[in-house]
Amino acid sequence: MAYFHYKLIAKEGVIRGGLIHLPFDSPLSATSYLERKGGAVIFARALHPVVGTLYGILERFFETKVDVATMAEALNNVAIMLKSGIPVVAAIQDAMADNENPTLAKLGQDLVSRIHSGASLSEAAKSWSRFFPDTTLFLMRIGEETGSLDRTIKDASLHMIKVDKIFRETKSALMYPAFMFTAIFGAMAFWLYFVVPMMLPLLQATGKELPALTRGIIGAADFLRDYLGSIALGMFVFSVTFKTLMRKVYIFRRKVHGLMLWLPIISRIINASNLAFITEYFSLLLNAGVDVIKSIDILGGSLGNEVYKEKMLEVRAGLINGLGLRVSFADAKIFPPFVVRMIGIGEVSGALSAQLDFAAEEYGRRLDDTVKTLGKSIEPIALVLGGGMFVVLLLGMFMPLYSMVG
Repeated sequence: MAYFHYKLIAKEGVIRGGLIHLPFDSPLSATSYLERKGGAVIFARALHPVVGTLYGILERFFETKVDVATMAEALNNVAIMLKSGIPVVAAIQDAMADNENPTLAKLGQDLVSRIHSGASLSEAAKSWSRFFPDTTLFLMRIGEETGSLDRTIKDASLHMIKVDKIFRETKSALMYPAFMFTAIFGAMAFWLYFVVPMMLPLLQATGKELPALTRGIIGAADFLRDYLGSIALGMFVFSVTFKTLMRKVYIFRRKVHGLMLWLPIISRIINASNLAFITEYFSLLLNAGVDVIKSIDILGGSLGNEVYKEKMLEVRAGLINGLGLRVSFADAKIFPPFVVRMIGIGEVSGALSAQLDFAAEEYGRRLDDTVKTLGKSIEPIALVLGGGMFVVLLLGMFMPLYSMVG
């Protein structure tokens, strides 16, 4: 896999050239690939690996974004064409490689070139894992093995849309309180940094000793003005350190995820999000023909919350020890009775996938309701907190002036 600098004479007689990323390292293979696309190649030279890596980073930085809806639509179109009997290469060419989005078109062209080189679709898609979730790659592989690639790609498309909706709603729900409280504290910082120093000469002109509350506010304003750079640097260092620890240190990440499940509002959002994802994904894997234990393994690896990952491992251990699904989920002690009951009914009736679909819809609805009602829950708290802080600030600054007037 390398970047090649090439120049060729196109069919219409025009000389064209540029850089292209191909799934092989040999200039001869690159030349054969370019000539199959039409034209006579003048030269094709592989870039030095270091130069190619730097160019790849720069190219990725400026690439056009491919949102989940666009990718899901492209996969859905591929599935429809495959069901109609169109070969996979032609389907990808029409649905992706000829797309108006340049990044998706480049992705499609790369998939086509890799398939022409002998790779399967799932193998070719692994190189673009930032666009294809593990779920999609796994379903592609199942479809290739079972001869039902059109159905599994269709399922992957629908799953991407549903999971993206869960993530967007979760992010929206968590961002709203963060924005509200950031706005409140930002306004307070503005008053302390700009307004209080402007009023200080007027307060000192009273010639009287200032109240303790006023002196405290002035001290806070002086501290903010003197150490603003240090405060900003400290917040930046804290943010970078926190993100690094969350990404690299399992124990720290586990503690944070456990704490989030204890916080009143956040825990409700995270629980609804994870349960909607688990039931939706579990149903999808079962419908694709994956056995229960393998589905639990895949689920555990796909979850972002470490607490839920541990619980899925407990469920897996229960199944291996001969316990049923219902008992294994109940023993994990994090799944609510509703989910356990639905799984138990599905296990007994043989309609587990349908029961999981019902649970996924229910928790999706609960997450949606949480997002809609979150604003009504946060607004009174924000009003009380913000209003109380400004009342204290105004009292501290205007009390000496009222005293002077009196």
